[in-house]
Amino acid sequence: MWAKIGSKLRHFPRIEKHFVMIRWLPPAAALLAVSLWALSFVAIKVALSEMRPESMIWLRQLLGALTAGIIVWVRGSWEKPARRDLSQLALAGFVGVVLHQCFQAYGMLTTTATVSAWLSALSPVLMAAMAWIWLREQFVPRQALWILLAGLGAVMVSAGSWQSLLLGSFGKRGDLLVLASAIAWSLYAILLKRLVRTRRASNVTLATLFIGWLLLLPLFILRHSWLDFAHISRSGWAAVLVLGVGSTGVASILYNYALKNMSGTLAAILLYPEPLLTAAIAGVLLREDFTPAMAAGGSLILFGVWQVERIAGRARNVFQQE
Repeated sequence: MWAKIGSKLRHFPRIEKHFVMIRWLPPAAALLAVSLWALSFVAIKVALSEMRPESMIWLRQLLGALTAGIIVWVRGSWEKPARRDLSQLALAGFVGVVLHQCFQAYGMLTTTATVSAWLSALSPVLMAAMAWIWLREQFVPRQALWILLAGLGAVMVSAGSWQSLLLGSFGKRGDLLVLASAIAWSLYAILLKRLVRTRRASNVTLATLFIGWLLLLPLFILRHSWLDFAHISRSGWAAVLVLGVGSTGVASILYNYALKNMSGTLAAILLYPEPLLTAAIAGVLLREDFTPAMAAGGSLILFGVWQVERIAGRARNVFQQE
């Protein structure tokens, strides 16, 4: 029976090539991935109420790696990583899984899903700065102004209110950890960008998820994290499934597919609704407040990110014409 199912699924790549011709499919895939990422901030808050961060992260990565593995197997696109790539994949797995996920989870113990989503929206400007430093990509001095503007927006979001901002009450421990997770994710994206230039994006994604999960295993054993599993409710398991299957496995594959079949500018623009979706979902499910100061700060973040990417796009076009 399994052999028959496998033989039928092997035809999936042909169907996929046909779907590439449908113009709306890549943007739809990106929007679905962004929606799953927006939901992940709320799911993390739900999961953390029933288990320790290391338990949630380990389960999330296990489910994410299994989901990505099934998708790669169905597509019939698995290729064994070259030995020379293992060190880069291990570094990407450590930064993108261990550092990013731990910073984010421990940060969200003391901050809200809404604030976390807005601070994570800084990732594109952080990526622009890192790409300039490490990949020698084009960087226009005017971009620095908009990066500072986005940073001011992050301060306003972290403060939460005009009164707190005036009193200098911002940058709490949880906010700083979430900001550190955004920096780690940006570095992870830069590492992935270097890897996928000559390799299949889905294979790189699967390898980094699996290696990251292996790197988390010693902490999982040391902390006896399996003891948490006996006390997880249905809502807790639902949150973990959303995080692992949806936000980690499916979303990563969907967004990589979108990146391969549409412009980077459009892919970046489609990320903008993520914090807005998180704020809406968190307001309904978690009863989190979304203050005018946070709205103003979020607007500055999105405007700063848009300006950085707009200037970068113009610079790339001029460079290509020359």
